[in-house]
Amino acid sequence: MPHHTPGTSYNRAGDRSIAIIDDEKDLLYVYKKALELQGLKVVTFVDSSVALDELREHYKKYCMVLVDIRMPKVNGYQLVNEIKCIDPLIKTVLITAYDVSELEILDNLNNGVRIDEVMYKPFSLIKLINTVNTLLEKY
Repeated sequence: MPHHTPGTSYNRAGDRSIAIIDDEKDLLYVYKKALELQGLKVVTFVDSSVALDELREHYKKYCMVLVDIRMPKVNGYQLVNEIKCIDPLIKTVLITAYDVSELEILDNLNNGVRIDEVMYKPFSLIKLINTVNTLLEKY
């Protein structure tokens, strides 16, 4: 049980990190800073294939993955399918700048794979923080 001082912000997922994967470096930086200010541990990846290698090897380190759908190399759907095979309980959020239908999402995810949320760019940092906090509370 991690030591918790009353009055400090507490990450319900313990000491585990949130992974954010997006090929837009500037957005990654902003997302990371906003969540770190909430007392969360954040690891960012601009290269989805590097992210996938890290998640395969160290999946126990992460409680949540936020991933852009359209990226070179490994797209967001492929990444979610892979990580859900390894850890079905990890929270997953798809990020997209496009109008994505529920049907497209279902068509691209493996049978039985569920995501927790879809966030449409541009979204406010408040929405990002609230979404992450809500999902952590359900952990």
